[in-house]
Amino acid sequence: MTTHTWHGGQLRWNSEARAWSVLAPGRRDRPHVGRAGCPFCPGPGEDTPPETWRLSEGADWLVRAVPNRYALSDHHEIVIESPRHDWDIPTGTVAETAAVLSAWQVRHRALRAGAAQVAVFRNHGAAAGVSLTHPHSQVTGLPVLADSARRDLETAREHHAATGRRFAEDVLTAELSAGRRIVFTDEQIVAFSPFASTADYEVAFLPRALDADFATAPRETIDALAHSLRVVLSALRAELGDPAYNLVVRTAPTGYEDAPFAAWSLRLLPRLTIAAGLELATGIPVITVPPETAAARLRTHVSPTVAS
Repeated sequence: MTTHTWHGGQLRWNSEARAWSVLAPGRRDRPHVGRAGCPFCPGPGEDTPPETWRLSEGADWLVRAVPNRYALSDHHEIVIESPRHDWDIPTGTVAETAAVLSAWQVRHRALRAGAAQVAVFRNHGAAAGVSLTHPHSQVTGLPVLADSARRDLETAREHHAATGRRFAEDVLTAELSAGRRIVFTDEQIVAFSPFASTADYEVAFLPRALDADFATAPRETIDALAHSLRVVLSALRAELGDPAYNLVVRTAPTGYEDAPFAAWSLRLLPRLTIAAGLELATGIPVITVPPETAAARLRTHVSPTVAS
């Protein structure tokens, strides 16, 4: 039986499913608090491990990274996105969101040494896994390659070998040609509801200048991604209120940062339903809002000139 052990848990290989499971019993002890007693708010109640990185403005910090006390690996960090407990992407500025995305890049580069892949994600709302409501995201280096990452890599490699093009390039071409699933687009970013979505109101963000490695995307791409993310999350909030969601960066695993067939993307996955019998029995997601409908509804709330 194959395992990888760290100080707080263990990765176990399921040889039948050919996939990894994470055992992290310490995460049962995560605190569930709001503003009162928040360990991330600056001031006398602040309580975090020593920071690993910060972006400052004078004596004040804007974004900071600290080790996760309830880690999912030996290299798991929290990116505290703002000193303000009520900060959020739709109501913050584009510059503030770009600072968060840049922090993801910095910590991704720092944690990938010795990791098979680095996972970057943001949870919003209790249904998405949030225990502390202060705005934060997470970056974790894993010693193994997840089955989903391996499949994505193999699909991209096979497609490139057969066509000479990135798989993501053909996806972008098809989506821009069809148009029905486009939520927002500008000169740098295309945001669309995937044809075979895995969640209601899922949105994929791809740069027009495709590249394998999110962690080294240029500043102008990150600024454009911040703008498009703010536009789309504002539209989602206008359409659905303030739903729970996960943001997930999909990027090349360690060692494939320059792969000509790979392409990074950002995925917005709202948590509007609960996986039930069919999903658990087969692994096939059930979508109740067609992506064409979801995109059309979101477009009614999109303004490409959202103020920064």
